[in-house]
Amino acid sequence: MLVSLGAELLKLRKRVSTWVLGLIWLAVIILLNYALIYVLLSNAPPPTFPAGTPKAQQEQLQEQQEQYEEQQLAFLYPEKVVPNLTPGFPNLGAPIVLILGALAVGSEYSWSTFKTVLTQRPSRLAVFFGKLLALGVVLALLVVLIFVAGAASGYVVAGLSGEPLTGPPAGELIRALGAGWLILAVWATLGALLATLLRSTALAVGIGLVYSLGLESIITNLPIQNEAYRDVIGFLPGQNSTFLAESFSKQGLTSPQPVDATQATFVLLAYTTAFVLLAALVFRRRDVT
Repeated sequence: MLVSLGAELLKLRKRVSTWVLGLIWLAVIILLNYALIYVLLSNAPPPTFPAGTPKAQQEQLQEQQEQYEEQQLAFLYPEKVVPNLTPGFPNLGAPIVLILGALAVGSEYSWSTFKTVLTQRPSRLAVFFGKLLALGVVLALLVVLIFVAGAASGYVVAGLSGEPLTGPPAGELIRALGAGWLILAVWATLGALLATLLRSTALAVGIGLVYSLGLESIITNLPIQNEAYRDVIGFLPGQNSTFLAESFSKQGLTSPQPVDATQATFVLLAYTTAFVLLAALVFRRRDVT
């Protein structure tokens, strides 16, 4: 399996799509999460007041706006990198790694390279698990790069604002790295499973994106108040990815989460395991052509 792992890592490193997908996410984080918000807050116009507004009220409203801008700007500092970036894992990261997982497996069917690989020494399961392990390594590197990019952007913002350079709490950062990897692993293995079942990249990507970006949202927002239905919704992968990511956020939650971080973690682990085992079983028993 180590030989397969090395070969799969080489293929993923040489594949242009791996770099393009990762750079898209990094660009969104740097430009939208940090640069755009900093520019907007730094150049916000002063509040305007109707004629006849008392001076005391004007000063109060202006002070409130300054406090709001300071609070929003403080959210860009490096100590807030975890709550700032974790919501992006189920929102933007999920579809990106789903495409990556589907490409990693589905392209082998499109190029008919599985037949060549399987005529060599490694067994089917060794080849397949080597591919998934390589995908897991790439996901881990991607998670680290995301937080490094966010922290670096935060240090730049803090430096421009004249604030002390304070990093995030180590324990919180380590937990966020693990949670981010788990969220990405669920969606990457779903992409790999769809590509294995359909023996196609395009169809796997299409179905996966329809589910991750639209179908689950429609299901969860249906006006059905049945308790059993709401309980089932609480075990969907997208919902638990969001619950786990939002557990790191200290603001923006208007109501208690229906699922805590521990339960969300176990649900996502169960999904990841099920996707991997089902994909391996199908790959082992079915013709690859």
